[in-house]
Amino acid sequence: MQSSFTIFQGSHAKPYVITWITSPGTLIIVATIIGGLFQGISFGKSLQILWHTTKQMTKTMVTVASIVGLSKVMGYSGMVNNIALSLVMVTGSFYPFIAPIIGALGTFITGSDTSANVLFGELQVKAATSLDVNPYWLAAANMAGATAGKMISPQSIAVATGATGLVGEEGTILKQAMKFCAIYTLIICLVIFGLGKVFGQI
Repeated sequence: MQSSFTIFQGSHAKPYVITWITSPGTLIIVATIIGGLFQGISFGKSLQILWHTTKQMTKTMVTVASIVGLSKVMGYSGMVNNIALSLVMVTGSFYPFIAPIIGALGTFITGSDTSANVLFGELQVKAATSLDVNPYWLAAANMAGATAGKMISPQSIAVATGATGLVGEEGTILKQAMKFCAIYTLIICLVIFGLGKVFGQI
Protein backbone atom coordinates (compact mmCIF):
# COMPACT_ATOMS: atom_id res chain seq x y z
CA MET A 1 0.00 0.00 0.00
CA GLN A 2 1.61 3.21 -1.14
CA SER A 3 0.85 6.71 -2.38
CA SER A 4 2.69 8.55 -5.12
CA PHE A 5 2.79 12.33 -5.55
CA THR A 6 4.17 14.31 -8.46
CA ILE A 7 5.84 17.39 -7.02
CA PHE A 8 8.13 18.43 -9.86
CA GLN A 9 7.91 17.67 -13.57
CA GLY A 10 11.22 19.04 -14.78
CA SER A 11 14.35 17.12 -15.73
CA HIS A 12 15.40 14.29 -13.41
CA ALA A 13 12.03 14.54 -11.66
CA LYS A 14 10.84 11.58 -9.62
CA PRO A 15 7.48 11.08 -7.92
CA TYR A 16 7.45 11.21 -4.12
CA VAL A 17 6.37 7.79 -2.89
CA ILE A 18 5.04 7.01 0.60
CA THR A 19 4.89 3.33 1.52
CA TRP A 20 2.42 3.36 4.38
CA ILE A 21 2.70 -0.18 5.72
CA THR A 22 6.48 -0.55 5.71
CA SER A 23 7.21 3.05 6.69
CA PRO A 24 9.44 3.21 9.80
CA GLY A 25 6.92 5.49 11.50
CA THR A 26 4.07 3.03 10.99
CA LEU A 27 6.14 0.11 12.24
CA ILE A 28 7.20 2.04 15.34
CA ILE A 29 3.60 2.94 16.19
CA VAL A 30 2.44 -0.66 15.73
CA ALA A 31 5.34 -2.00 17.80
CA THR A 32 4.59 0.54 20.54
CA ILE A 33 0.93 -0.45 20.73
CA ILE A 34 1.78 -4.17 20.80
CA GLY A 35 4.43 -3.57 23.45
CA GLY A 36 1.92 -1.58 25.48
CA LEU A 37 -0.59 -4.43 25.38
CA PHE A 38 2.04 -6.80 26.75
CA GLN A 39 2.68 -4.34 29.58
CA GLY A 40 -0.99 -3.99 30.46
CA ILE A 41 -1.75 -0.74 28.65
CA SER A 42 -5.07 -0.87 26.84
CA PHE A 43 -5.42 -0.12 23.15
CA GLY A 44 -7.52 2.95 23.95
CA LYS A 45 -4.91 4.28 26.37
CA SER A 46 -2.20 3.81 23.74
CA LEU A 47 -4.24 5.80 21.23
CA GLN A 48 -4.75 8.52 23.84
CA ILE A 49 -1.00 8.72 24.44
CA LEU A 50 -0.42 8.80 20.68
CA TRP A 51 -2.86 11.69 20.34
CA HIS A 52 -1.22 13.70 23.14
CA THR A 53 2.23 13.02 21.67
CA THR A 54 1.06 14.12 18.24
CA LYS A 55 -0.27 17.40 19.65
CA GLN A 56 2.97 17.93 21.57
CA MET A 57 5.07 17.35 18.46
CA THR A 58 2.95 19.44 16.08
CA LYS A 59 5.45 22.29 15.82
CA THR A 60 8.29 19.85 15.28
CA MET A 61 6.38 18.07 12.52
CA VAL A 62 5.65 21.37 10.79
CA THR A 63 9.32 22.34 11.07
CA VAL A 64 10.58 19.06 9.63
CA ALA A 65 8.03 19.17 6.80
CA SER A 66 9.05 22.74 6.01
CA ILE A 67 12.74 21.85 5.96
CA VAL A 68 12.13 18.89 3.66
CA GLY A 69 10.06 21.14 1.40
CA LEU A 70 12.78 23.78 1.39
CA SER A 71 15.43 21.20 0.51
CA LYS A 72 13.33 19.99 -2.43
CA VAL A 73 12.82 23.54 -3.71
CA MET A 74 16.54 24.22 -3.39
CA GLY A 75 17.35 21.04 -5.26
CA TYR A 76 14.83 21.44 -8.08
CA SER A 77 15.63 25.13 -8.61
CA GLY A 78 19.35 24.52 -8.88
CA MET A 79 20.16 26.48 -5.72
CA VAL A 80 22.02 23.56 -4.15
CA ASN A 81 24.16 23.10 -7.23
CA ASN A 82 24.98 26.82 -7.41
CA ILE A 83 25.86 27.04 -3.72
CA ALA A 84 28.05 23.96 -3.98
CA LEU A 85 29.89 25.27 -7.03
CA SER A 86 30.39 28.67 -5.38
CA LEU A 87 31.83 27.13 -2.22
CA VAL A 88 34.13 24.90 -4.24
CA MET A 89 35.32 27.86 -6.32
CA VAL A 90 36.11 29.87 -3.18
CA THR A 91 37.71 27.11 -1.11
CA GLY A 92 39.02 24.75 -3.79
CA SER A 93 40.63 21.57 -2.49
CA PHE A 94 40.30 22.98 1.03
CA TYR A 95 36.52 22.52 0.91
CA PRO A 96 36.46 19.11 2.67
CA PHE A 97 37.92 20.84 5.73
CA ILE A 98 34.90 23.14 6.06
CA ALA A 99 32.32 20.51 5.09
CA PRO A 100 31.55 19.67 8.76
CA ILE A 101 31.01 23.36 9.50
CA ILE A 102 28.19 23.40 6.96
CA GLY A 103 26.61 20.44 8.75
CA ALA A 104 26.93 22.24 12.08
CA LEU A 105 25.31 25.33 10.59
CA GLY A 106 22.45 23.19 9.34
CA THR A 107 21.70 21.84 12.81
CA PHE A 108 22.03 25.29 14.35
CA ILE A 109 19.40 26.58 11.91
CA THR A 110 17.00 23.64 11.98
CA GLY A 111 17.59 22.19 15.45
CA SER A 112 17.81 18.68 14.02
CA ASP A 113 20.66 16.51 12.75
CA THR A 114 18.26 14.82 10.36
CA SER A 115 16.96 18.12 9.00
CA ALA A 116 20.53 19.38 8.56
CA ASN A 117 21.36 16.31 6.50
CA VAL A 118 18.21 16.75 4.43
CA LEU A 119 18.98 20.43 3.91
CA PHE A 120 22.68 20.21 3.07
CA GLY A 121 23.28 16.56 2.21
CA GLU A 122 22.77 17.09 -1.50
CA LEU A 123 25.00 20.16 -1.39
CA GLN A 124 27.84 18.04 -0.01
CA VAL A 125 27.37 15.44 -2.73
CA LYS A 126 27.34 18.12 -5.44
CA ALA A 127 30.51 19.64 -4.00
CA ALA A 128 32.16 16.22 -3.91
CA THR A 129 31.26 15.66 -7.55
CA SER A 130 32.76 19.02 -8.50
CA LEU A 131 35.97 18.22 -6.62
CA ASP A 132 36.06 14.61 -7.85
CA VAL A 133 36.26 13.24 -4.31
CA ASN A 134 34.31 10.52 -2.52
CA PRO A 135 30.74 11.87 -2.02
CA TYR A 136 30.16 9.46 0.87
CA TRP A 137 33.07 11.05 2.71
CA LEU A 138 31.62 14.54 2.48
CA ALA A 139 28.13 13.29 3.30
CA ALA A 140 29.60 11.71 6.43
CA ALA A 141 31.40 14.98 7.16
CA ASN A 142 28.05 16.75 7.05
CA MET A 143 26.58 14.24 9.49
CA ALA A 144 29.54 14.56 11.86
CA GLY A 145 29.38 18.34 11.78
CA ALA A 146 25.64 18.24 12.40
CA THR A 147 26.27 16.64 15.80
CA ALA A 148 28.39 19.63 16.77
CA GLY A 149 25.69 22.11 15.82
CA LYS A 150 23.30 20.39 18.19
CA MET A 151 25.20 21.93 21.12
CA ILE A 152 24.28 25.46 20.10
CA SER A 153 20.91 24.84 18.50
CA PRO A 154 18.41 27.33 19.98
CA GLN A 155 15.73 24.64 19.96
CA SER A 156 17.89 22.23 21.95
CA ILE A 157 18.85 24.93 24.43
CA ALA A 158 15.21 25.91 24.87
CA VAL A 159 14.29 22.30 25.65
CA ALA A 160 17.18 22.03 28.10
CA THR A 161 16.30 25.22 29.97
CA GLY A 162 12.67 24.19 30.18
CA ALA A 163 13.57 20.78 31.60
CA THR A 164 16.04 22.13 34.16
CA GLY A 165 14.18 25.23 35.29
CA LEU A 166 16.70 27.63 33.77
CA VAL A 167 14.32 29.52 31.50
CA GLY A 168 15.80 32.93 30.75
CA GLU A 169 19.38 31.68 30.85
CA GLU A 170 19.46 30.65 27.20
CA GLY A 171 21.99 33.34 26.28
CA THR A 172 24.38 32.31 29.03
CA ILE A 173 24.16 28.65 28.08
CA LEU A 174 24.67 29.43 24.40
CA LYS A 175 27.75 31.51 25.21
CA GLN A 176 29.28 28.68 27.22
CA ALA A 177 28.34 26.02 24.69
CA MET A 178 29.90 27.98 21.82
CA LYS A 179 33.40 27.32 23.15
CA PHE A 180 32.92 23.57 23.31
CA CYS A 181 31.15 23.55 19.96
CA ALA A 182 34.03 25.40 18.30
CA ILE A 183 36.62 23.00 19.72
CA TYR A 184 34.57 19.94 18.80
CA THR A 185 33.92 21.23 15.28
CA LEU A 186 37.61 21.98 14.75
CA ILE A 187 38.52 18.44 15.82
CA ILE A 188 35.96 17.01 13.39
CA CYS A 189 37.30 19.18 10.56
CA LEU A 190 40.87 18.04 11.23
CA VAL A 191 39.86 14.38 11.43
CA ILE A 192 37.75 14.52 8.26
CA PHE A 193 40.43 16.34 6.29
CA GLY A 194 43.40 14.42 7.71
CA LEU A 195 41.97 10.93 7.41
CA GLY A 196 40.50 11.81 4.04
CA LYS A 197 43.98 12.58 2.76
CA VAL A 198 45.49 9.50 4.40
CA PHE A 199 42.92 7.11 2.94
CA GLY A 200 42.69 8.88 -0.41
CA GLN A 201 39.05 9.89 -0.05
CA ILE A 202 39.59 13.58 -0.81
